[in-house]
Amino acid sequence: MSLATTSSLSTIFLCRGSSGVERGPEKAGVGSSILPLGTLMFIDTHSHLNFPDFSEDYPDVIARAKKAGIVAIINVGADLPTSKRAVDLAQKDDFCYATVGIHPTNTNNLKEEDYQKLEELAKSRKVVAVGEIGLDYFHNSTPKEIQKRNFERQILLAKKLNLPVIIHNRDAHQDVLAILEEKEVKKGVMHCFSGDINLAKKVLSLGLHISFTGNLTYKKNEGLRAAAKEIPLKKLLLETDCPYLPPQSRRGKRNEPGFLVYTAEELAKIKGISLEELGEITTNNARELFKL
Repeated sequence: MSLATTSSLSTIFLCRGSSGVERGPEKAGVGSSILPLGTLMFIDTHSHLNFPDFSEDYPDVIARAKKAGIVAIINVGADLPTSKRAVDLAQKDDFCYATVGIHPTNTNNLKEEDYQKLEELAKSRKVVAVGEIGLDYFHNSTPKEIQKRNFERQILLAKKLNLPVIIHNRDAHQDVLAILEEKEVKKGVMHCFSGDINLAKKVLSLGLHISFTGNLTYKKNEGLRAAAKEIPLKKLLLETDCPYLPPQSRRGKRNEPGFLVYTAEELAKIKGISLEELGEITTNNARELFKL
């Protein structure tokens, strides 16, 4: 972690318990939550500020994230161009880190030279994981066997470089778990978890983390909240998956890292702990997994 980011984290730890409050501007979508100044800290472990959706107002998005207590953002690649963009942002901004990977729906026409480029990107400074990788059986754009083959290939890359994996799993629980078990994946996170407690237990049995995004706040997701209640705090991470999946109070808007606090509030309520405690725990979990 850079000195600048380390300093920010240290300051927040030292200020824990301050009684001041700060409200961000209402038009930014962050202002409706009361943020105790100097006590909240979160890491958005899965963001896509490397996508074109943020090309026009990236500095403003970062500023709003900092106001909301975000101390670091991990931008996640979905193909070679977005992986390269994530790396570029990480090199330019102490606040950001990167992952590189090919999303399962983008694996249809990969060539050997693409994997060579991916490995070179993965060796870049501040790349903290390989991802997002996995299986997506909801969309039919890529045959299952091609998805599986490229999922396995990227797992091998992560193992070669001693990096954790960020796993995308949509309607492919059985095959994802089988591949993770076969390849003995021990370091990683099931991102944007949307399963039940039985799936959560299987993921945890592999030693993996589980991450929640804005879907945890959706009114009809009682089963997801029930699963979240049973997951050990030491295995929890927070993410936005922005620009997708804004929290309930911001549905219909572009998601952004500053909205992470709404998911955090819901998860803190589920776990019966303070927002500050949840922030400290999940931040430490992210720092440990991704070696920030």
